[in-house]
Amino acid sequence: MKVETGHVVTLTYDITDAEGEIIESSDLSGPVSFLVGKGAIIPGLDKRVIGMAKGEEKTFELPPEEAFGRPEDGPTKDLGRKEFPAEAKLEEGMRFEAGMGAGGQKILLEVVSADDEKVTVRMMHPLAGQTIGMSVSVVNVRAATAAEKEAGRAISAPPPPPPPPKKK
Repeated sequence: MKVETGHVVTLTYDITDAEGEIIESSDLSGPVSFLVGKGAIIPGLDKRVIGMAKGEEKTFELPPEEAFGRPEDGPTKDLGRKEFPAEAKLEEGMRFEAGMGAGGQKILLEVVSADDEKVTVRMMHPLAGQTIGMSVSVVNVRAATAAEKEAGRAISAPPPPPPPPKKK
């Protein structure tokens, strides 16, 4: 079966920077599964897996627009000034990393404006603005379930129950 829009694909991957150094790998995080064509993964990867089959490998480059976007395109958020250390001198253009969400995934924040009451920050992926290299290998491809189609994303099936104990 070849990957088509609406299929669930599972793949292993390496992401490299401009120097060819691996900066993210499924060797550390495990394979990734996603519903193709639903925007659940970076756009360039979503497009480039179409037509691939189980066991197939592909290496390609993704410009910022097809990877993690451009820094200036990131969404903005207003935060209370009290959420920052009082002694912090927050200036326009200043950038810092923050952990977000339950998994503590890193996000880059850029100060857009700051006053005594609020700080407006632009949120972006740490790799925003960078061309990245990707090497992917398709581990599995399958039709999406009805639940996945409705949810618009891949849903991992729970592991099978353990076998019943053997009778003596």
